[in-house]
Amino acid sequence: MIEYKRSIVKKIIESNENLQEILLDIEHPCKKAINYVGLTGYLNINDEILVNTTACTLNLGTGGYHYVMGNLNSRGNKLIGDGHGMKLKYTPSQLKVLFSEEQASPFSRHFHRNLDLNGKLIFTAELHSMLMPMCAYLKYVGPKDIKIACIITDHGALPVRFSKSIALLKSRGLLDRIISTGNAFGGDHECVNIYTALQMAANILDMDVIIITMGPGIMGTGTPFGFSGLEFGLYLEFCYIKKSIPIYVPRISFCDPRKRHYGISHHFINVFCEIIQSPLPIILPHTDLSRMGHMINQLRITSLLKKHPIIIRKGKGIIKSLREYGLDPITMGRGFNDNPEFFHALGASVEYGLELL
Repeated sequence: MIEYKRSIVKKIIESNENLQEILLDIEHPCKKAINYVGLTGYLNINDEILVNTTACTLNLGTGGYHYVMGNLNSRGNKLIGDGHGMKLKYTPSQLKVLFSEEQASPFSRHFHRNLDLNGKLIFTAELHSMLMPMCAYLKYVGPKDIKIACIITDHGALPVRFSKSIALLKSRGLLDRIISTGNAFGGDHECVNIYTALQMAANILDMDVIIITMGPGIMGTGTPFGFSGLEFGLYLEFCYIKKSIPIYVPRISFCDPRKRHYGISHHFINVFCEIIQSPLPIILPHTDLSRMGHMINQLRITSLLKKHPIIIRKGKGIIKSLREYGLDPITMGRGFNDNPEFFHALGASVEYGLELL
């Protein structure tokens, strides 16, 4: 059941055409909320609103925000714009979007062709925090006119505009197009599923690089397969069959206290063990002998050394790209100095991918 409370808008901290960050007068330790303008309209100071307080009460990693469900001072909103597709269907928050595949879309006619991924470089990135460093490094070392699209799936935060990383990347010219698929919404283009999202990115927009990831908020349960990144194994298999250059970006850390995420994350290993059957490469960053030995042993005891080629690249140049663009990303609350192998793994994946591209 949803936990919700009435509250009053005390202050509007930040506001743009997509999102408002607000301060509340509310009986709850958490005093901030996010309002998605496309769902509930603009809010004003002193508006009485209804907010979903569930995540903050559970102390989940939402950044300490409630979410606005409705404005009790509003007399209602009218539908605007084209399209008759629905996302978040049959929920109180269902919204209308113009799917790129719809007849009313200027792109509709292109979707009658088959998907062609031949030679396209496609990364799957389990964590949303991988997106910013990868885009920066691709733009820094890739061809001058390289074009990058990001496909956001619906296994993390559904509103694309919740991502501050995406907003920053777009403002710096480091990410060219965003496609939201499934029930994710708010991208430059809306698509029904992964197939048409890939069509949009590869064949219609003619992007050079496609990064498939989810919004912030990956779900993990501590079980071998109960995590939201499992979908990427299925996508990689599909992309391999379609003759693309598919790369599963490894999740690597030597500072995570959880044994299952120490070295190469069990998420990555389990996907390669049980989902991926094609001979896709496993890319590792260059590191000291002890840590490299630990990762190689992880691959040995799971028999992955026999099934997949192992590629090693330095990956350390990714830090130069972050400094060049003035970016300071974190992952699981850790920056580069705390978790260097995580970022080097992203750099190694980019370096190898660009060699093939």
